[in-house]
Amino acid sequence: MKKLGIILILFFGTVGWMAVAAQQPLDLKTALQYALAHHAEVQNASMEIGKGQQLVREAISTGLPQAGLNWQMVNNLKLRSTPVPAELFGGPPGTFQNLKFGTNWNASAGLSLEQMAFSKTWLMGLKATYAVTDFYKLVLDKTKEDVVYEVAKLYYQIQLSRTQRGLLEANLRQIEGLLKATEQQYQNGFAKKIDVDRLSVQQFNLETELTNLDLMILQSEQALKFSMQMPLEAEIVLTDTISEASFKAVNLSMAQPGYQQKTDLKILKKQQELYGLDEQRWKAGYFPSASLFATYNYEWQANNLGDFGKGRFWSDFAQIGLRINVPIFDGFYKDSKIQTARLNARQIAQSYNFALLGLQLKHETALTTLRANQNKLKALEENRRIAGEVYRVSESRYKEGLAPITELLDAESSLRQAQSNYVSILAQLKLAEIDLLHTNGALIKLAE
Repeated sequence: MKKLGIILILFFGTVGWMAVAAQQPLDLKTALQYALAHHAEVQNASMEIGKGQQLVREAISTGLPQAGLNWQMVNNLKLRSTPVPAELFGGPPGTFQNLKFGTNWNASAGLSLEQMAFSKTWLMGLKATYAVTDFYKLVLDKTKEDVVYEVAKLYYQIQLSRTQRGLLEANLRQIEGLLKATEQQYQNGFAKKIDVDRLSVQQFNLETELTNLDLMILQSEQALKFSMQMPLEAEIVLTDTISEASFKAVNLSMAQPGYQQKTDLKILKKQQELYGLDEQRWKAGYFPSASLFATYNYEWQANNLGDFGKGRFWSDFAQIGLRINVPIFDGFYKDSKIQTARLNARQIAQSYNFALLGLQLKHETALTTLRANQNKLKALEENRRIAGEVYRVSESRYKEGLAPITELLDAESSLRQAQSNYVSILAQLKLAEIDLLHTNGALIKLAE
């Protein structure tokens, strides 16, 4: 029993520790770093770099010495006949006699070596493979930027929803207090039943709205965990609280456009470079290529298989040489490839201009939204203050019996709407800030 107690203590202690560990606080920087370390798309993009490095090795290998061993044994079931002049054997001139040359059995073993001496096509192909690796690195950078953008937006949206929930919960507490006081007044004959009913309906509406908001927050948290590639059953506690001051402190230095250095544009530039290298590679195919070769063979020939291994039937020979290949005409095959590469490069140039214009539009839209909402913020803040004051006056008048319940409910509704409008503007400010950082390629710095 004592051992069982120790085991149970260790078990439940471990479970408790795991529960605490699972609820470790998660700030935005940690969330971004976790996503970059675990996201499948980031890992796949990293593997593409490894594949690009293997392409470089593959290209280099064709320029290195190529060596091979070969061995074969042949049974000539029927020797080939060769016509020779019959007069060599005393026959009449102008006639031929079929003779068979060779042995019934032969075997050979050989070593061959070949080294490329010159190939402009190989040089251009090698250069292109290095560029492909750089291309995959840019794709990895873009993937990271997109993951950070998605996680940051979800993180802030959740915190904004929590801010809204706090306001809604405060309104609910106020209505609950008023309902309790009104019920007491009704029991004492100082309030009407309709006043109690109206407050009860308002309480129910706020509770329903709060429940719906809690569901939305839960769904958003699940979406955040998915974007981070975190287990969906994990418990997360977001710690970067969203204060009004943080929303107001928008750095207008972001107004300076930096989208010209966006990774998306770098990728298109690299694609254009790759198509240019592809064109040069096919052009290089018109140049001659040269290679050195050497062979050494050991051969056995005999009529009987039983003579295999006997020294008198074995002989060897060796060769060295230079092989030159001069392309003359390929039916315009390489020319078609050259023209295709040129057209691809032109298409990328058009895509680059289109993407540049799109980034400019995104930058201007986010900046316009940012400035417009900043201009609205002060007015909405004042409107929220006035709505709060109106509600406090209406509440005081209602408690003193000087105002009907409808006046109080209207004031509460106006206050809730003013608070919602203010939080909505704060949300748009933050999201516009994120859009600006993402468009300028600076959002990734949040993970550093």
